[in-house]
Amino acid sequence: MQNYFKFFVLFNILAATSIVWSQSKERDVPYTKALYTFIDHYYNNQISSMDKAEEFYITAVDSLPECFTEYSKLVHLSRCEFYLGMYVMGEYDFSSIEKIKSITDTTDNTKNLSQQIKNKKAQAASYFDKAISLAQEALKIREGSDAYIIYAMAISSNCTVKNSSYVINNGLKVGSYSKKALQLDSTNGTACYYQYAQDLYAPAFFSNYKRGYSKMLSFYNNDSLRKEKMDNYYFITGIAYSFYKTNNYPEALEWYKKSLEIYPNNQFALKMIKLLSKI
Repeated sequence: MQNYFKFFVLFNILAATSIVWSQSKERDVPYTKALYTFIDHYYNNQISSMDKAEEFYITAVDSLPECFTEYSKLVHLSRCEFYLGMYVMGEYDFSSIEKIKSITDTTDNTKNLSQQIKNKKAQAASYFDKAISLAQEALKIREGSDAYIIYAMAISSNCTVKNSSYVINNGLKVGSYSKKALQLDSTNGTACYYQYAQDLYAPAFFSNYKRGYSKMLSFYNNDSLRKEKMDNYYFITGIAYSFYKTNNYPEALEWYKKSLEIYPNNQFALKMIKLLSKI
């Protein structure tokens, strides 16, 4: 009876704080339901405007459980900043820079498009910078796997929106902090992904598609890892991208289709499927 009472109390505490526990139930800082909802809507292209994104963001920030330590609060807030930055980065298709090359009517159009891209990148970077700052504050309190990995994630995304000097000075930190995250928690699926993502997405001279494919497939099939929904999406699309970059288009197409089982309306996957279907 006493054990049942303890379980009942614990259950109600978890329900009240709206925490989402992952498979191992041992992650460094659990996700709140509100933040998970924000992430799901982002990956599934269900956020219609920046105003809506900010609503999700504010709700996620306000979902901070009272039981969180100062370290956990900082990691949670860092995640909120990161995913708002991810929305901004995805809100404007940076590949539209290619459209600049095809604009032949006026120089003004080229300048306007270029400035729009520049502004969006700067806006996204401001959120990633805040995520980095919050992760750094968390790590001053103690070293933690989730603090290191959100730090690595924000740096990785900053490498997409900042200039080449930032990439040169900070790019290698992604792998370094991912490694530290794994040293503290070898089941951290997100850290596994970021440890080897550079094999897939780094410039050709630094990439290793064969190893990237092998690692992503092993992580995807490894049930002992603690994997969030978005981790499996990244493993699958990483596998797909490795096939795409090695010109195995049929396999790439099948894996991108498989990613839609997780996020049916993900625009990146749908774009790649449309592209591959024409090859």
